[in-house]
Amino acid sequence: MPELTTALGIAKKCSSYVDLMGGSVAEYDFIEWLLNQVDNPLFFYELQPVSVLVWRDRFSRIVYGNNEFKALSMPLTLGGSDRGKLTMDINDSEGKVLLADFPEDMDDAKYIYIKAMEKGALAVIFRDKYPGVVRRIVVTATPDYSWDRAPPPVMPALTVSKEVGDELSKHIGEEVEFVSDVETKLSTGYNLIINLEGDKEESVILAVHHDHWLTGYADNCLGVGLGASILLNTIKERSSMKRGLSFISFTAEEAGNPGFASLYWAYGSTRYVEYLERRNLLNSVYAVLNLDVVGRQYVIHTSEDLSMQLSQLVSTQWELPKPYFDSLNFEMNGIPSMTLSSLDYYWDVYHTDKDVEDKANQQDVDSALKVANQLLNYLLTSDLTPSPYISVLNRDIISVGLGIELKEDWETYRLVKYLLSKYLVEYRRDGSVKTIYTNSILSYVRRFININDISQVPLRVEEMGTGRVIMDTSTIRSVRQLSQYISQVIESLAEDMSINLAV
Repeated sequence: MPELTTALGIAKKCSSYVDLMGGSVAEYDFIEWLLNQVDNPLFFYELQPVSVLVWRDRFSRIVYGNNEFKALSMPLTLGGSDRGKLTMDINDSEGKVLLADFPEDMDDAKYIYIKAMEKGALAVIFRDKYPGVVRRIVVTATPDYSWDRAPPPVMPALTVSKEVGDELSKHIGEEVEFVSDVETKLSTGYNLIINLEGDKEESVILAVHHDHWLTGYADNCLGVGLGASILLNTIKERSSMKRGLSFISFTAEEAGNPGFASLYWAYGSTRYVEYLERRNLLNSVYAVLNLDVVGRQYVIHTSEDLSMQLSQLVSTQWELPKPYFDSLNFEMNGIPSMTLSSLDYYWDVYHTDKDVEDKANQQDVDSALKVANQLLNYLLTSDLTPSPYISVLNRDIISVGLGIELKEDWETYRLVKYLLSKYLVEYRRDGSVKTIYTNSILSYVRRFININDISQVPLRVEEMGTGRVIMDTSTIRSVRQLSQYISQVIESLAEDMSINLAV
């Protein structure tokens, strides 16, 4: 199968660059190599420069007595070295080195990091829960998920394997030394854009990202390989294409925001969407198919209206969108988007030095290639319909007293999706923070109006990215107060809808 051979060759080359970061020399080398693999006179090539922060782990170790243990520094911490007594009690970590286990959701490590920093810890060492691996997980200094500039995470944080962590846990109360030698600098990364039939009014984006932590075979070198091979395969289908194709390999998906923003990922695609907005080209993007963390059993993350239409085309598992992919920036602008991903089946080697070729499942890779080809072909040659989404939203709008009926056209679809479909950050009463997707912010808020237990209501709900507060129930003391407050929130949301829809 020539397509698969091409994909695997590209993935292998990409994965040979360890810690390929946007703005690094490795990125320049790989892009130059990749361009030679997909060179074709029918393509139009662009390199979009993006100002990025490059973070590099130069040397990291944990030392106990005469024993030196391998460790990795956690991005985007600024490093440092010191010695102190080990503790596993975060409330007794002032002036000490905290040894902590990764939480169930590894990306929640930042909340342990922030609390340890507030308690005055010298550093945090995270013990992996899987044997034989070390991994990089980004931590930030603020608990939110915002694009705003934020302070850098100045306290050192390191990760060790389960085996090293188990050994260190035998020496609680004893002194250890840590070394976290990292480098940060500003540089220029590049979004690689390859257009086919670019003179058409509409285009479909086939998106991947080439930057990765450690070996990054599934995340996301295999995505790059599959995307590039699909691009080459599409050449022979161009006569039937109603829309142009833009294959984009994004820089700085894993990290790269120079302002240390807490919404640190998908930075290259953020800058690309802003570029399209400045040139009034965003409305020309018909749909987005994104490939990220591919290599095992996979699901397709997309909104319900798209899964309703496309599940007839391909038989696979469909789930609601997740915010962890480059599709985030397109979905936030009302553009039909989907991500094919094995993320939920890759946690054992996610962002580790063991994310390599033999950890992927060949049968699943074959299937992913076939399904991605089918989906892309449909988006290029056939038409989606806005009707399923608009019909559901019409009921929502009527329920909040707006006496209007939405038109079933793409302009209305995109505007209403931009206004109502949201990624939200819930700050819960148990202290946890969760990100969720809602098809309609109106129905999300309305479900709290008749609730009988305030403990089930988040303390605060913010819109991801902007940080706009949707709900703040921190001063609510009774169910009656809650009902009145939720009614006010719905009224405010309805008023915004009315203004934006020019009612």
